[in-house]
Amino acid sequence: MTPTSRTALVINRTGRAWQAQQVQEPCILPNPKQPGKLVMFYSGVPETNRMVAMIGKAWADAADPFTWHEAEENPVFAPGEGWDRGSIRLDCVLYIEEADAYYIYYSGTVDAIQDRIGLAICPAGADGYAAITPENIKRHGPAPILAPEPAEPFCEEMASQAAVWREWNASAARWDWFLYYSYRGKDGTLPGIRLATSTDGKTWTRQFNAADPRGLGQIFVSEPEAYYEWHQIFKVGSTYVLSMEVGPNRGERWRPVLAVSEHPDRGWRQLPLDTFLQTEWKDFYRDDHFFHVATPAFYSINGRWLLFMQACAKPPSANYIDGRWDMRVVTCDRFVQPPGVKYPLPAPGL
Repeated sequence: MTPTSRTALVINRTGRAWQAQQVQEPCILPNPKQPGKLVMFYSGVPETNRMVAMIGKAWADAADPFTWHEAEENPVFAPGEGWDRGSIRLDCVLYIEEADAYYIYYSGTVDAIQDRIGLAICPAGADGYAAITPENIKRHGPAPILAPEPAEPFCEEMASQAAVWREWNASAARWDWFLYYSYRGKDGTLPGIRLATSTDGKTWTRQFNAADPRGLGQIFVSEPEAYYEWHQIFKVGSTYVLSMEVGPNRGERWRPVLAVSEHPDRGWRQLPLDTFLQTEWKDFYRDDHFFHVATPAFYSINGRWLLFMQACAKPPSANYIDGRWDMRVVTCDRFVQPPGVKYPLPAPGL
C-alpha cells in the first residue's frame, strides 16, 4: 500500500500566552516507561516579550504522532536566577537509562541572546511523563557546561544550540559523548558547527578541527554568509546525520540542511543547501505555512519517517524575526541518496 502523505499543526501556538509568538525545537523521545507513547520537550516564546523563551512538554501515541497533548501546567522549565536568568532555549533531550533521567541540554543567557549551554536533569519518574515538573528539573551546577572560549584558536563570544550524541565504546568500556554547537565570534555570526567531547555528558572538551581548510575549526566547510543554528543528530544505518536550520544570505530564507559522516567526530560534509528546500516538498509546500523552516528534526516513528519543525509565512517586514512560528509535521515517504551517502535519507513528500 502506498503511504498517504500528511501534514499537521502539532502545537497550537495561539492557545496559550507563554508560547503565542512561536513554538520550536521539537525534541521527541519514546516514553521509557510506557511503550507506544511519545514524550516531547519544546520551547515557546510569548508574544508580549520575544526576548524570553521557556520549555514545555507534550505527549502523543506513537500510533498517531500527528496528535499531541500539551501539558496544562506548561511551561515546566523557565529562566533561572543565575547565568540563565535572561532567557533559555531548548537544545536537545536524552533519556539516560543508567540514571533513569532525562538530560535536558539548553542554551541560556543573562541578557537576550542565548550565549552559553547548560544542562538540567529530571528523573523520568514512574510513568516517564508526570514527573517532568518545575520542581523535579534541576540544573547541573551553578555554571554552564559550555561557555564561549575567547582564546585562540576558538575566539568565541557565544556558544549555543547543542546537539548531543552518545554511543557505547566497547574497547574502553564507557560511553563517548559528542556535542555539536553553534557559535559567534571572530569568524562571524553563526558561521558553522564545532565539536566538543565528553565521557559523562557533563564535563566537555572542545575539539578544534585542524583539517578545516579555512582554519575555522568547524566540523565541515560551511556556506559563507549563512547562519547555522539549531540542529539535531540522528543515525541512518551507519551514517550519522546532522539536521540543521540554515539561513543563507544572512537568514534570507531558513531551510533544513543536512550534513553527513561515517564517524561522529570526523569526516563530516554538508549536502547542497537546496537538497531539502521546502519549495520542493510535493503536496506540502505553501507560502503561508513554510516560507521559513527552522528547528528541523527527523524521527522514525512507528515505522515511518516524519519531519517536525517550526515554520512561518514570510513576515510583512521580510525579517524572519517578526514571523509567527508554528510547529508542524510532514511525512517523509520518499528517500534521496546524495552522491557518496551510503544509505538513502528520508525526505518530505511523496
